[in-house]
Amino acid sequence: MLIEEQGTVVAIEPAGVVVEVVRTSACQSCKAKQGCGQAVLSEWGSETKQQAKNHFNIPTDQAFHVGDVVKLGMQPDVISQVALLVYILPLFFGLAFLSLALYLNFNEGIQLIGFVAGIFAAYAFMHKYSFIKTARLTPVILQVYGARQSNVIASSN
Repeated sequence: MLIEEQGTVVAIEPAGVVVEVVRTSACQSCKAKQGCGQAVLSEWGSETKQQAKNHFNIPTDQAFHVGDVVKLGMQPDVISQVALLVYILPLFFGLAFLSLALYLNFNEGIQLIGFVAGIFAAYAFMHKYSFIKTARLTPVILQVYGARQSNVIASSN
């Protein structure tokens, strides 16, 4: 079973399309959105950064038009693995830096700074390598609808 989301083609590129996904469907129905850190982080940053977070470059040889509505899919295990990495790697880096500070007999203030520096180092590491494109981390186009139409034009299933 794939996790599915609907998006709109916003640009055509030589190797594929750029699809904009508005990821608010789950947040809108959630009763805990007022106290949710994910909801706050999803709205953080400038409008340009918001758009970049919601744009996916999807390689395809199909013909598309700007405005086409598409259904995207991704395996749930991939999302779980990425979420685990995003939460565990910073903790691991933070504890490694903290352990190094403890080993070098630094005072508690430096140990705390080492822990925080480890967390930032993990996010810098993940940011640097997040641009590596793998087919497994790229959503697939499941269905293609015409611009604001409800009939299916093409399907990869």
